[in-house]
Amino acid sequence: MKKVYISADIEGVCDIVSSISCLRTSPDFTYARTRFANEINAAARACFDFGCTDVTICEGHADMENIIIEQLDPRTRLISGAMRKSLQMEGIEMGYDAYVSFGHAGAGLNIDGVLNHCYNGKKIHNIRLNGQTINTETVINATIAGHYGIPLIAVIGDSAVCREVKEFVPNCEGIAVKEGLSRSCAISYHPQVCEKMIYDGVTAALKKAEEIKPLFLGDLITMEIDFKETGMADTAELVPGIERIAPRTIRYTGEAETVFKLQNLLIYRLVDNV
Repeated sequence: MKKVYISADIEGVCDIVSSISCLRTSPDFTYARTRFANEINAAARACFDFGCTDVTICEGHADMENIIIEQLDPRTRLISGAMRKSLQMEGIEMGYDAYVSFGHAGAGLNIDGVLNHCYNGKKIHNIRLNGQTINTETVINATIAGHYGIPLIAVIGDSAVCREVKEFVPNCEGIAVKEGLSRSCAISYHPQVCEKMIYDGVTAALKKAEEIKPLFLGDLITMEIDFKETGMADTAELVPGIERIAPRTIRYTGEAETVFKLQNLLIYRLVDNV
């Protein structure tokens, strides 16, 4: 294990339970993003102490420019900015040995999933890959990593996302820094306790990384998206090759790398202003 890729979404951090903490316009946002960096650093420190030489962090929350780079471990590298090919896995194809995720529960999958949604919470109802509903961003991201032979070895977030991920990657290390009581309420551990949990959990994941299989769906993938409104499907249908199969639903079958790019186009760029 020499190169580790960390995809980081702020909802995976302890005590982030509502928009009060995760919106740039909120007065609590500065405090939240500091804890975001601290927890990422705990994961990165575990990687470096294990002997890894390259830890790359991909920022994947909202406008994707939320991490204060000066607060990060200086040995890390940061990918930030929203004009990219992949929503939360930019550059993963450059080759890494393992993938670690800070994430949240998927849209509508569990009643205790804190801030559960799927990428664009105001636009996306369901995403299916090869016929299976996969509304958990970390799992979808794991299929992207898996296409390049990279296993998801650890997920940091609430207990719900840990359960959801383990349905697809049973040996993945689940590090639950909070226990959801509802979509906007959770029991969280103290940040210092969480940082130790993350350090120990990522260390354990690295030790068993070679036993964890990449989540590979195949060279061809069929993706279906249920939008929350018909106007979003109207827009998506304009993309050549996309089939409208229901008022709010589109389907596309193609090479995996094309599907991964379409996720960005359809979920973020095209329909965001519809």
